[in-house]
Amino acid sequence: MVLERKELALRNVLFSRMPLLICIIVTIGLLFCSSGFALASTEEDINLPYRIVVEEETGEIFFVQNAPPREKTQKPMVAVALGGGGARALVNVGILKAFEEEGIPVDLVVGSSMGAIVAVLYGSGMPLATIEELVTSDILPSMFDLNFPFLYSVIDTRRVNYFMERVIPHRRLEEFPIQTALLSYDLTHGVKYIHTSGPVSREIQGSYAIPLFFPVVEKDGLFLMDPGVLELTPAQAAKVLGADVVISTTAFDELPYNTYDFPVRAWVRFINILKEQNSKAIIDRYSDVTINCDVGAYSFMDFHLAAEFITLGYHEAQKLIPEIKRILREKEIPLKQPEEDARPVKGSYAEPLNLPELLRDIKYERLPYDFTRFKPLLYFGREHSYFKQDLIREESTALQYGFLWQKGQLDLRSLTQGTGLDNYELRLKLTGLTANFDLIGKLHYEETPEQDLWCYGVDLKYYQSTFTFTVGWADLNQTAYLHNAGTIDLNWGKHEFQSAVDLYTPAPGRGLIFTDVKYVATQRSKIALGDDFTFQPKLVISNTEKTDLFAGPLIYRGFEPETTEAKTLIQSALELAYHYRFPYSLEILQCIQLKELTGFSFADLYYRLEPYYAFGVGLTCELSLLGIKPSSFGGYVVYDLTKTAWRGVLSLDLSL
Repeated sequence: MVLERKELALRNVLFSRMPLLICIIVTIGLLFCSSGFALASTEEDINLPYRIVVEEETGEIFFVQNAPPREKTQKPMVAVALGGGGARALVNVGILKAFEEEGIPVDLVVGSSMGAIVAVLYGSGMPLATIEELVTSDILPSMFDLNFPFLYSVIDTRRVNYFMERVIPHRRLEEFPIQTALLSYDLTHGVKYIHTSGPVSREIQGSYAIPLFFPVVEKDGLFLMDPGVLELTPAQAAKVLGADVVISTTAFDELPYNTYDFPVRAWVRFINILKEQNSKAIIDRYSDVTINCDVGAYSFMDFHLAAEFITLGYHEAQKLIPEIKRILREKEIPLKQPEEDARPVKGSYAEPLNLPELLRDIKYERLPYDFTRFKPLLYFGREHSYFKQDLIREESTALQYGFLWQKGQLDLRSLTQGTGLDNYELRLKLTGLTANFDLIGKLHYEETPEQDLWCYGVDLKYYQSTFTFTVGWADLNQTAYLHNAGTIDLNWGKHEFQSAVDLYTPAPGRGLIFTDVKYVATQRSKIALGDDFTFQPKLVISNTEKTDLFAGPLIYRGFEPETTEAKTLIQSALELAYHYRFPYSLEILQCIQLKELTGFSFADLYYRLEPYYAFGVGLTCELSLLGIKPSSFGGYVVYDLTKTAWRGVLSLDLSL
């Protein structure tokens, strides 16, 4: 009985203390869990590829990418914050050129948007003369592709990023001889992100990624884009990185109209107001000197005006050199001596840049890529064929389409027209067989009422900057030919001379003799007559028939004569053109650019058995998509003297 009472008493005690025991157990569990969470959080913070920095003056949070520490110096750090603005931001090249001439030291260069591209080129140690030659050669715009499908952006930027990494002396930001940083904006956390390390092809994209136009970058769980609306000139970012003196540059936009009744105009105006207000507030707070470049009268797509932008930036910087030198004296910062060069940083060097060779490879599409490139091809207005010359393309109203697939040294292209596959061509090119040689295979299939026509050939092509030479073999409509070809491309400033020749010699044993050689020779020139006029003669000499797969192009704009005998054909066109260039490139929907209007008059000759003459006038407007995909639209009226009749033609040259 006593034992039962003790058990009952103990049970009552336990039940009475049950809430307390539960609380103790729950508390201990929470302590263990919170410790685990804290440990996990600590480990996650430790493993982050960036550090969180709070800017002193405003308390704004920045994510600053981790980078190996650089050798510290006692001298105060001079930073140049390069503002963006599309093509207008090329004024930064001229500004840096003035700094080098005057011995202004640059210890840190920070770039945003297009300013980031200039920052990478300069900070990598590339000579300014090479940078100037690079940006005035129209290489960068030509490296952009239309994206397919248009799910993430209109433009595919992978070739540009790869190209940037390939041409600079160092491949990684932390290896640059001049400390370089790029500013972007993280959409995940709503903070600015400063890139200070990593391969250039990966890091540069986020700084100029404009949603819809250029793809936003996903990196380490962050989504990075162009920070232009919040900080177009990264002066605050330079301060966060420890700059003692900040020199800022601007290239703000101004719209060429005063009314904003159209939705696109209103939206762009709103964005520009926010961008300028935010950037000016940052510049005024953090900059010691600001170089404002008045480029608002130009379009962000005016890459063809690179030389003018560089000159403008150079002169604006020269005006403020005395003020910059005064500030440096006050800070006891010495000027850079002519013999001083930035100390190279150990790391992975790119191969020495051979710019003429690189320009050649891009011009002839010989540059291999480390990614798979796929894009649709679309042509209208000019005939495209892998068996015909590229120098002068014949007018055509047939829509041609196909695809391009490229991986490493392999380049495969397909082209067809119409709704069925009754006429198509394939070309497979092995680039870089050697430094100067490519191997090219071609195939043509055409379905005719009489038979299915198969033609194919193999060429070995040799490349130099100003000429090419080809030797090969082709089987065309069951006739074997030895194929020889050559091109010449010369430029003297504003003057150009281009020529191409193709010879098809019948192979022995087919019953043909040497006199049956067929040839196509074309030539065109462009001679500048002052700033606004050009004289553009063209010449075609050929003995091909129109049915030949490699037939010479028809450039005669009168009524096509009916004489088709296989006798020597001579065509010539003498054209005088007047170019009206808009002081501000007209923008349509903020993405289509109207560069110039060209009015021209011409006299054409067609000679085969007898001469034919035609005279006419025309007008053409040059268009481009985002300044990178040129096309033209226009028309002409021609009077054929032989037919004594008028002919009017609308023309469109579209190549995507």
